[in-house]
Amino acid sequence: MNYTGHAPYHLTFAHSDVQSGRIVFLLFVFALPFHEVPFLTDNLFGLQGFKPFNLLSAILLVYFFKSAPLHATDKIEQRSIRIFLLYFATFTIAFIRSIPNAPLFHSHYPNSFSESYSDYVLSSFIVPSFYIVAFLFTLKRMRSFQELERLTTVICLSVLLLSVAFITLVLMNPSVLFSERSEMAGLISGARDEMAELCEGYIGIHYNTLGTIYICTIPLLLYRALTRGGLWIVPLSLSLLAILFVESRSTLVAVAVSCCLFLIQRRRFDILVLGAAAIGITSFLWIGQSVYALFSTGFGDSSGLSANSLLTGRVDYIWVPLLNEWTNDIGLFLFGAGRYGMMTSQLWDTGTLIHAVHAHNAIIGFFLDCGAIFTSVLIIFLLVGITSAWRVGRSLNSDLYWALFACIFGYGIGMMTDREIFPTLQNMYVFPIIAMMINLARLQYLFRREKNYDGSAAAKMQQLYRLGEENA
Repeated sequence: MNYTGHAPYHLTFAHSDVQSGRIVFLLFVFALPFHEVPFLTDNLFGLQGFKPFNLLSAILLVYFFKSAPLHATDKIEQRSIRIFLLYFATFTIAFIRSIPNAPLFHSHYPNSFSESYSDYVLSSFIVPSFYIVAFLFTLKRMRSFQELERLTTVICLSVLLLSVAFITLVLMNPSVLFSERSEMAGLISGARDEMAELCEGYIGIHYNTLGTIYICTIPLLLYRALTRGGLWIVPLSLSLLAILFVESRSTLVAVAVSCCLFLIQRRRFDILVLGAAAIGITSFLWIGQSVYALFSTGFGDSSGLSANSLLTGRVDYIWVPLLNEWTNDIGLFLFGAGRYGMMTSQLWDTGTLIHAVHAHNAIIGFFLDCGAIFTSVLIIFLLVGITSAWRVGRSLNSDLYWALFACIFGYGIGMMTDREIFPTLQNMYVFPIIAMMINLARLQYLFRREKNYDGSAAAKMQQLYRLGEENA
């Protein structure tokens, strides 16, 4: 029996199934950055939805549901599953509300949204739900420190392969690095079309998504380089070089802040100084044109400095008009417009709104989808979660935990100008990372309970022994 007296903590099905399920899960995690590569997105046997990644996800689900998947074995897991179910229910409701808008989405972005309702459900609900499965599988099946370390290794190796592929592509197409950037009065424009076409044509994802992958994983590579040293410095160096090649300002800032947080928390000030010097020299001497163009956006002499120009048009052409529209409609204000709510805006064809799938701010995007009530709950959960995670980290004093925390913190910074709350390609790594943090906290919780239990039992035995001696 476990500590709560309900169910055994160990898995209840055959050991071979456990090992097979973990192998499938590690393959699933390794494939995350590559499952949108064009030649892997073709349907096998001509059957709709029979893509390699979808089939791998289905096999993972089979292994996962061989036991009671949502049966909690301790208080931490129970609380985590309840929050997960609330999150998934919110996502499901928002998606269901958006189904009638599928033809509208297709008219706006015919290459991203199918006019078929079944295809829309598959691509916008089923596939994103597969990303969430990574949270549950990690929470339920990757419980020991050794398993968490193995999962970390797989993530790092996957990102290494991604970095090698991306750097090779850029070196074969050097024009994407130093092409002119047209700011167009500070608006989000097509100045990065070459880079977008390169990433989407060969890797299958937008360069912003590529940047988000690095935001969520670079602290883990830094953790590996500091704790293992040796050859692990190579994946870290290649990934940092890839980030410079991505040329995303938000990615550079988020990665820099998250890595600094990790190094400061672990008191590795020597690495912090050396790393900052190396990256600074590389940025401004080798690809200085690129970095200058990135950080000069919004500081032009002609228009002057403003929040709108600094944020490349997001304020005046996305956030302000959408917030005005939603706050002037009580229904939209309270309950939102459902998934991809931005594309249902009445301002879409007026020329006052930049066309985009999401609002380029995770909280505002969630508000557009779900309204003020759910957004208030979300903000409370985020504040409580960050506070709790920081408190747990202080008590754990674990390098791996703080690396994971830095990953999530970096993603939080990126949420200010991009990314989303609901499951997407961009945040697919967030779910296993959060589950890894929870499991590290559970290991400490179970260890302390066992230690207290053993200590109290020993004290009681000693007391009984003394009473026996007195009676004798």
